[in-house]
Amino acid sequence: MRSVKKTGVLGSMLLAAILLVTACGGKGGNAGSAIPSAESSAEASSSTPAATTPAAKKNIKFYGKIVEYTSGEKMVSELQEQLKDKYNIEGIQVDWANLEKIIKTGIASNTPADIYQFWPQNMKTFADANQALDLTPYLEADNGAWKQTFNPTLLELGKFDGKYIAVPLGSNFSVIYVNNAIFEKAGIPVPTKWTWEEFIAASKTIKEKTDAYPFAIGKEKDIQPWLARNGILSLGKSEGKLEDLAAGKVPGTDPIFSKVLSNIKALYDNQYWYPGKGALTVSRDEAKSAFYQGKVAMLAEVSANAGGIIADAKDFEVSVASWPSMGAENAVLGGADGLFIPANVTDKDAAVEVLKTYLNESIQKIHADEGYAAANVNVKVSDPVIQRIMELSADVQAKEFYNFGPKIAAFFEQEFIPNHVLVGQSEASVLDKLEKVRLDTLNK
Repeated sequence: MRSVKKTGVLGSMLLAAILLVTACGGKGGNAGSAIPSAESSAEASSSTPAATTPAAKKNIKFYGKIVEYTSGEKMVSELQEQLKDKYNIEGIQVDWANLEKIIKTGIASNTPADIYQFWPQNMKTFADANQALDLTPYLEADNGAWKQTFNPTLLELGKFDGKYIAVPLGSNFSVIYVNNAIFEKAGIPVPTKWTWEEFIAASKTIKEKTDAYPFAIGKEKDIQPWLARNGILSLGKSEGKLEDLAAGKVPGTDPIFSKVLSNIKALYDNQYWYPGKGALTVSRDEAKSAFYQGKVAMLAEVSANAGGIIADAKDFEVSVASWPSMGAENAVLGGADGLFIPANVTDKDAAVEVLKTYLNESIQKIHADEGYAAANVNVKVSDPVIQRIMELSADVQAKEFYNFGPKIAAFFEQEFIPNHVLVGQSEASVLDKLEKVRLDTLNK
């Protein structure tokens, strides 16, 4: 990939004095105080070639080494290798628990890292404070050459007030992993995209023709609500209500919520949800274990876990299917891992060059080869599961009703499904409570 323009000599000197240090090469200028005569100077120029000063390498702090990904350290090592003649790149491990605090402290002290790992969809706090570099001019340079390398859906996640302030590394969203052997036994083709009705029909066939439960999902508060959240997103997209839902403008008594609740109740009542009556109490690890043991045909999990799930399913092949859409259009909750450059870095062009290199095709192929869905559309992968996940990322929606406020999120995590399915509260009662929580959040 082409880099953006380099900084001038004066800018380089200032950078070396403030943030960057010289690595390699001798000193320029006169070594002593004596001034050579014109004759000796002429003699020297005629007998020896002019001395050249090796270009000073710049230090770059890259706060984006993700050791939790098997690709993380390999990608940073390759980045250092590709730019070793120009930059000293320090790869810093991401401290997820303190990430936002670390970034804000660095920016406030005027000594930030040159590049930070952060989620593009969560950049609003930095956008509002004008603390992130506008990457739009770099993305659109050369007729949009860099911009065209990104999955457009994921790239849009980092756009605020018409400016791109973060770019995606890869996607992460909810998908359905399929045990191919069970589907084959049931005589069902693995779907590319499907409706909720088709998902229920497949579940019925699996239950009738095999010994496996059709579907499993963990009870954890960040997983089980996917059933409701994805249904709301799909129906909201189909009805043109996504923006209003995200803004909390759609009442809890809207038919969207009613349809989602009744669909989930039917999934449970028909015992398509592993292991039947105890379905809402099964942990994520228990759901995965049941899938690996062939007790479950379909497992709800995140796309970033594809590599591990494929490896751990030792007795059968795994495919990936989209989340079944309750509406006419598919939409799934999720987002992207990504990176941004603080607005107050000293050498913006150098930071952009390093960022572009990290996100280039060769380095991102390392990410894909380790089982992760890269955001670079030019990356070619041989694994059909990873390729399918990269395609499905086009359905990702980061803005949703669930994120309207913490009370809304807590209601979906603790009450929306359990109160109707387990406790036995009527649909109307659950939706009335949802509307109360919405109004409380709206009027706070």
